[in-house]
Amino acid sequence: MNLIEISLVNVRKLEFFKAHFSPTTTIITGNNGQGKTSVLESIFFLLTTKSFRKKYNKSIIKKNENRLQIKGVLKLDEEETIKINYDSRKKEIEKNGIKVKKTSEILKYSNVVSMSPEEPDVVEIYRKEKLQYFDKIIFKITPSYIKIIRSYNKLLLIRNALLETGQETHQWDKKIIETGTLVWSERKRFFNHFIEKFKSVEKDIIGKKKYFLEYINTIPDNENQYFVKLQNRKEKQTLVGPHLDKINFYLNEKNLQESGSQGEKKLFKYMLKLTEAEIIKEKKQTLPILLLDDFFAKLDDKNIMKIFNFFHRKFQTIITTTKTNNTMMEERLTNPKTSIKIIELND
Repeated sequence: MNLIEISLVNVRKLEFFKAHFSPTTTIITGNNGQGKTSVLESIFFLLTTKSFRKKYNKSIIKKNENRLQIKGVLKLDEEETIKINYDSRKKEIEKNGIKVKKTSEILKYSNVVSMSPEEPDVVEIYRKEKLQYFDKIIFKITPSYIKIIRSYNKLLLIRNALLETGQETHQWDKKIIETGTLVWSERKRFFNHFIEKFKSVEKDIIGKKKYFLEYINTIPDNENQYFVKLQNRKEKQTLVGPHLDKINFYLNEKNLQESGSQGEKKLFKYMLKLTEAEIIKEKKQTLPILLLDDFFAKLDDKNIMKIFNFFHRKFQTIITTTKTNNTMMEERLTNPKTSIKIIELND
């Protein structure tokens, strides 16, 4: 998939913006507050009908305006035009001039991987949020997984409420065992593949093994063992299940959160995103679009170039920055063979 152009009206501070993009790398530059992140947000909104900034999208509309419009031209097998009109209450979506009745009709365009300082920091967040971070990736490659995890979370809430009030849970235990087993099955399959793919990305970018991902679960040997463990009611909550899974990150065998520098953590987070992109490409047989906000922050010149060289040769990538203060990067930008496009946002 390739984004050819986008035009937007009344998105945050941007009254109007239109741009064409390189099929490889486009760099959007400008001072803080010029709307660079808003351009990436608009692309993300066009492809997913959601904002990566807020759970609720109302604030994406420019102040004192009632609605926004985002229009983009995409290349899959052929060129297609998607247009979204949004007034904070409803979205009107058109594909090639024809109104789309269900958002699911444009899900094939949602192959996008974004990284922004405004999203939760996967290295620093708590265990539950880490699970949610990776569950969202699983959903991208296995859409049916969202129904499974939602069903499990609903059953967990019901069962814990019954435990707190001392009520019987047997009629719910079988359902939670069945659903929990499905969640574990999907997660185990996903993490086995993700960890191996991460190793490949790490080798390509830094040439050696420094980082390590660990997925820890307490999967019982069989359903009977699962049922027996569920009968532990001392804490008045469900003490076995995929909601208690853990994900740990290591740098040179030490906890990354505690021992890593800001640059080492940033490099790791980029490799997670690039691993996600590689898996989407492999599983969905399409190239995802990468949106990288404030790309140069907290990275040294050498690591900037390692990451840049990886995504530039593999994916269409749109990045934002206040300046490209990197000698090697400047050389790439002035080389006409690199097909890098620069878009400057001014006052």
